[in-house]
Amino acid sequence: MKYCYQCGHMTEGEPHFCNHCGRSYDVKLCPRLHANPRGAEVCARCGSRELSTPQPRIPMIWRLLAIVVRLGIGLVLFSASLWLVIALIRTTASREALVSLGALLAALWLFWTKLPDWLQELIRALWKRRDSDED
Repeated sequence: MKYCYQCGHMTEGEPHFCNHCGRSYDVKLCPRLHANPRGAEVCARCGSRELSTPQPRIPMIWRLLAIVVRLGIGLVLFSASLWLVIALIRTTASREALVSLGALLAALWLFWTKLPDWLQELIRALWKRRDSDED
């Protein structure tokens, strides 16, 4: 699922274009769907000058918010997991309650790893741009 920053609509799957406004996601595409950087004037593979208009760049505040949310949830889950392991080692009574809490914690970990594709894509795009800026 991808979110369009131009029109504010979400499109299911892994689309190349927004279904609502027709803009491409983060790249310029030629009619043959070759991906080109945002600044390209001509397709690097086929030479076509007919390139799509990409959606606006993802605002930096959204990138930072996505990272903070993901890291924050991860740190809370890690702390809770560590506390649970220590409690299981030290406590002999009420292990059933701790095991139930462990099952809940495992479910939360699973939820955390299955965050929406658009949020994962946002984080990946941030890292790709960061790596390409360093080169």
